[in-house]
Amino acid sequence: MGHNANKMDDGGYPAWRNPDNYKPKRVPVAFRVTSVGTTNFLKGEKSMELVKSPIDNVVESAFVHVSDLRCSAEWYSMVMGLPLLEERLNGGNVYWFTLQGGTGIILDDNRSNVADTPHVRFMYKTSDIEESYRFLDDLGVQMVDPIERPHPGLAFLRFIDPDGNSIMVTQSDYVSDVVERLDDTKSPILNQIGGIFLNITDMNRAIRFHSRVLGLPYHEDESGQENSIYDLKTESGAGVLLDNNRFKQGDDYETLFMLLTHDVDASKAYLELNGVSVFTDIERHGDQLAFFTVKDPDGNVIMICSEEKR
Repeated sequence: MGHNANKMDDGGYPAWRNPDNYKPKRVPVAFRVTSVGTTNFLKGEKSMELVKSPIDNVVESAFVHVSDLRCSAEWYSMVMGLPLLEERLNGGNVYWFTLQGGTGIILDDNRSNVADTPHVRFMYKTSDIEESYRFLDDLGVQMVDPIERPHPGLAFLRFIDPDGNSIMVTQSDYVSDVVERLDDTKSPILNQIGGIFLNITDMNRAIRFHSRVLGLPYHEDESGQENSIYDLKTESGAGVLLDNNRFKQGDDYETLFMLLTHDVDASKAYLELNGVSVFTDIERHGDQLAFFTVKDPDGNVIMICSEEKR
């Protein structure tokens, strides 16, 4: 997570989780990071009247871009102990998981991606796609293309953040039931995303940009020591975690998201038994936080992270 992971703040939290000594409320995932307060987007001003965004700060789905849809659907189903739904392997270019917590996974076999356009990382929800487009355009946000309407009941747009991450905003009438885990599954890994990582290079720039897009109050780091992780505090579902660890450490990979588990050691053993090699070994921070990473069949890095014990 970062070279300062063992440093503790004066409230007893690891410093990388709580760089400003903010005492947050308890959250279901062990990443306690600060994302409160207000600062003007313009440097030098301390507060601003935030404009309400038509984009909901709710992540509907994370995207995973794959080369073999069936292979990836089987792999992720095995990881989370889910049934493979053959009706979703009907010749289309996506396979989707509706998961606990409200944030799903969409496997996309890349056929729909425009050349030289970064793959979409995740999608936000909106009830007004036209207003969302105008709002982003007024902010000067780089748009990938006009609003797309592939079929009735679905419309979406894509925009690019200052670090080149592609994000989708979707207005959809479709509702899908959560896929329940198999009764006889031996997987200790839950069908729930705890957080989605968004790799960034300049923490304060990313905080300002993404907070404005969502109309959120925010707090910049004024200490000169940039935060390693900043939580955008979504209303429900998986949180969005601005993460500059990979940039600061010079890594050539990025982690897409974390899946939750009640037992990290059992999760590692289960995956290894099913032929999945560990990419980064288990790290432990205190009694409640432990995690490791693996690579999916396309080399995407996924974190398996302990859920906070109740």
